[in-house]
Formats: sequence, structure tokens, C-alpha cells
Amino acid sequence: MSTRPRVVGNGSVYQVKEGVFQYRFNLGKDPKTGKYAYSSKRTLHCEGLSRRTQQAMLRKAMEEYKEELNSGIVHDSGNLTVAKYAENFHSLREEGGFKSPLAYAREGNYISHIQEMFGHIQLTDLHPDDIRHIYANARKRGMSEAELHGTHVKLRQILQDAVDNELILRNPCTPIKLPKPTYRERTPLTADEASRFLSCLMDEPLSAKATGTMLLLQCGLRRGEMLGLTWGDIDFGQRTLSVSKQFTNDKTLRPPKSKMSRRTIAINDSLARYLGKWKLEQRAQLNRYTLDQDDKTPIVNGIKVVTTEDGTYATVVNVDGHNFDRWFRDFCVDNGFGSYSNITRRFQRSGKEHVRGTGYSGLVPHALRHTQATLLIGEGADVKTVQARLGHASPSTTLSIYSHAIEANDRKAADAFGELISQESNS
Repeated sequence: MSTRPRVVGNGSVYQVKEGVFQYRFNLGKDPKTGKYAYSSKRTLHCEGLSRRTQQAMLRKAMEEYKEELNSGIVHDSGNLTVAKYAENFHSLREEGGFKSPLAYAREGNYISHIQEMFGHIQLTDLHPDDIRHIYANARKRGMSEAELHGTHVKLRQILQDAVDNELILRNPCTPIKLPKPTYRERTPLTADEASRFLSCLMDEPLSAKATGTMLLLQCGLRRGEMLGLTWGDIDFGQRTLSVSKQFTNDKTLRPPKSKMSRRTIAINDSLARYLGKWKLEQRAQLNRYTLDQDDKTPIVNGIKVVTTEDGTYATVVNVDGHNFDRWFRDFCVDNGFGSYSNITRRFQRSGKEHVRGTGYSGLVPHALRHTQATLLIGEGADVKTVQARLGHASPSTTLSIYSHAIEANDRKAADAFGELISQESNS
């Protein structure tokens, strides 16, 4: 701790970029040098919020910092630990730094790793070799490369914030390069399996969850993107589907995962016809509850009946992801794409025995996304097209995940070229 002179003025603010501000205060003249002294810079992250909200948050942050300076409760960088700075960094981002509370919680997990790994090392005493040794020990304790990579990315971001705030001169993470984690091997359906899956789905009675599964299979959507679709996102004339939101596990509509995730993709004739039939069926179902269908109605919908003192009424809601997953598991078990290790119920339906239970193993919704991409690449679709269709942030993501399919295509291309020039030479 150190005692500071009283703050002079209202502070100065510099906008780094949209929604990111740095601010500091004039601490008056240094009695020894006669020069003006300034507090360390602090950074406020409030991306994605309205200008009015940003200004309110900035005023509050500056008032709190000014109060700290005037009370003398300000940390010198020499006494500030990495763990404490990481904690402060995380707490400052609670409001406005994230579009999703789940993303904020994930950052919290990485912050916990940083605090455990770096303990009470002072911010100014951390060097690249220290980080390398700590990472080596973390591997010995069984930390996965994926978790270590995520922790390193977060530590680098935190230490860069310390550089920006003029607490340290350089970022000790900069010379350390960790390889990106390799994606676990995917298990998409083969073309024959996908064809049988589609056939089973077409035999299923029209419903919201069956329609959601059809969208996953034929469009390669993420589950949250599918659950967030409304009828206004479908253009039957142009046969396109627009992804502009997702329905997340915390039951909130949010923007897509990344800028590239906001996209418009083509749908085929059979899917357009299927959606048209479901739209008519859904409208009939809603009418039975005296509910209207419009462009804002979720394609994959539920109907919630609420009873109050004024009576009983129904509302249209988005389907919860966990409820969709439960239906999907049952569908897969019914049609031979999954199984339950613990059978809790057996029943007959349409002359066929069905089982329900726990301990599921088999196909999962996300595998349909990989099925589409793998089959498209196998049929010769270029990586850029697949990237745009799936909404990956960059082609490198597509290349990393679907390297096996791309390598297989490369082999087919080499063999085809060999056959082509062999025919030419023999003619």
C-alpha cells in the first residue's frame, strides 16, 4: 500500500476502442521533482452497451477510483500479486464485458486456475521462465492441453491489461507459444447412416422437436442457433435461412457466437417443403390455444400454460435445450442410433416396443453439424463454403476440425489426377 497526494481535477479519459476506456487522475506536483504526477491508468470494458450506459459505468468507475486514491488505498504494482490482479480484472468485467453470463463463468474458471497456479507471485516479478515452469508442473498434475491453452490465453490478456495500465513494462506471456489444442476426433454419420436418419425423421409425426432435428441435419446449425430461429428468419421465396440469434442454456436469446455466425444460408427444396408443412401444423396447434403465429414465433416452439388468479392462459415459448436433448436421445434409441445402459420403462407404440432409461450413449445433436460438414467436404465443397455455412470464425477452424475429411479429399484428388494423366499418355 502507499499513500497518494489528493486527486486534482476530474480525471482524464481516453477511448481505446468502442466500449473500452482508459482513465487516470492528476495527483498534483511531486514535492521533490516539482513535476506533475499521475495515477496508473485503469481500463473499463463495456462493449456492446448503449452510449448512455457506457457513460454511466465510466462515471461510476472513475468516482470509485478517485475515492481509492484519496483514501490512500491504492496498490503499488510492486505489491500487487498476479492472483489479485486477475481477480480484479474479472470483477471489473462482470457488468458489460460479456454478452453471456455463461462466458463470464467460463472466464471465472480460468481465473481460478491462474490464482491456483501463480499464487502470490508479485506482478512485477513474473517472468517467462516462471510461466514455463508452472505450465510444466501443471501438465505433470494432469492438466489437459486444452485447459492449459485456455488458461494461457486468459493470462496473456490479463497481463496485457497490466501493461496498458502501466503497471508492468512488458507482457511476460508474449514469448511463450502454446500450440492450439487438437480437436477430439468427431464421429459424424456416414452418407448411408445420414440417409437412414433422414428416413426415420420423415416417418416421425410433425412436431417442433422433429423440425428442429431436421434443421440440424440439413443446415449444420448449432443447437442454440436452431432453437433461436423464428419464422421471420425463413425466406421461402429465396429458399434461405438467416441466423441472427441463439437461444442459450440460460434460456436467453442472445447474438450468435461470433460475427461469422451471423449468416444467411441456402436451404434445399425438400427442407423448404417440410418447413412449410410444419408451419401449417404449428398454426393449427396454436389456434387451439387461441394463439397467433407471426414472424416472431419460434419455429421450434413450446406452449406454456399458466394459471393465475385471473384465469388460465397459454403463451408461446422457445424450447429449452435440455428438453430438446431428451427428445433427441429417445428418438435415437427408438431408431437404432443410441442406447440406454439402464432401462427404466418399456412400452408399445404403433406395434413397436420402445424403451426409456438413463446412461445414454450414441448420436448427439452436435454430431449432425459435423455430419453435414464432413459429407459436404467429401463431395468436393471448398473449405470457404463450408466455413461460411457453419459460421466458423475463420477457415483455420474448419481446417482443424475436418482435417481427416480434407485429407481424404486430397487423396482422391491425387488419384484422380494420376488417372487423368495416365489416360492422356496412353492415348
